[in-house]
Amino acid sequence: MKIIGLTGMSGSGKSYVAAVFSSFGVPCINSDEVVHELYSEKNPCTSRIAELFGPSVIDEKYSVNRRTLAEIVFSDRNKLELLNRTVHPFVTEKCMQEAHKYEKKGCPLLVIEAPQLFESGLDSECDCIVSVCADAELRKARIVSRDGISSSDAEKRLSNQHDDVFFRGRSDFVIENGPGSDVRGQVMKIITSLLESDDTSL
Repeated sequence: MKIIGLTGMSGSGKSYVAAVFSSFGVPCINSDEVVHELYSEKNPCTSRIAELFGPSVIDEKYSVNRRTLAEIVFSDRNKLELLNRTVHPFVTEKCMQEAHKYEKKGCPLLVIEAPQLFESGLDSECDCIVSVCADAELRKARIVSRDGISSSDAEKRLSNQHDDVFFRGRSDFVIENGPGSDVRGQVMKIITSLLESDDTSL
């Protein structure tokens, strides 16, 4: 089984591209959903978060209060980096556990959608990297519409992320996701290329 690491800047359209892969029969693991699952119950990850950031970040069901945690870490870059260093190994482990399940089913291809693919080290578990890219103004407009935030807040969020040059230089394939882009065609070409190189099929 080949694992495709799907990443890109916020607002580039990663989830849409993941849905296109799924429509062609390629299963997808969403790392954000894995984080939500980890945060929803008592486990070594939430216990460690409580140790580092205090009991106020854990509710009575021992799940993470994401809003309280966000207030702590997003005002302090060092704390945000500490949180990421703490959570990333748990996310990677969970993603790979899920990946092995698909491998046992005989799936030839699997997508792991991860905004922080490189930061988490998940890229080292992938056979190829696909980055989704789009114009900066388009990404900003998508974030404003999707998250209901101001244009200036969207700009701040994007300024704290890697740019297109970073992603393009570290990817095996790049999907352009702007107006008029044939995303389905681009995805199909990637799937075909990977299957042909492995002499297998979906």
